[in-house]
Amino acid sequence: MNICLLNDSFPPVIDGVANVVMNYARVLTQDLHENVVVGTPRYPDVSYEGYPYKVIAYPSFDTTDFVKGYRTGNPLSIREIAQMSEFGPDIIHTHCPAASTVMARVLRRDTGAPIVFYISHQI
Repeated sequence: MNICLLNDSFPPVIDGVANVVMNYARVLTQDLHENVVVGTPRYPDVSYEGYPYKVIAYPSFDTTDFVKGYRTGNPLSIREIAQMSEFGPDIIHTHCPAASTVMARVLRRDTGAPIVFYISHQI
């Protein structure tokens, strides 16, 4: 199965959701032998090589003054959407209701793959 994971945070930012995406991708790739691609906003001077799955980093804007440490990805990045589309996802799992979900909807239009979206709120 080809699985596309999208999130608005990924190293060098480490938060709970980034950890979930990295763990999902690692387990799906190494333990379950699925094909995984992770889409995330690009941070300057960061290498996205060396993961056991493919990471497609797309252009982002510096919003670190507004949201401490986070950049905002451009969810309409044509080249990166084309790369994810060529991957041929069977399912798209978006982990954030912001830019990554906009990108997931564009990718769904291109591929027909269903989107899974789950957010947990603690009270």
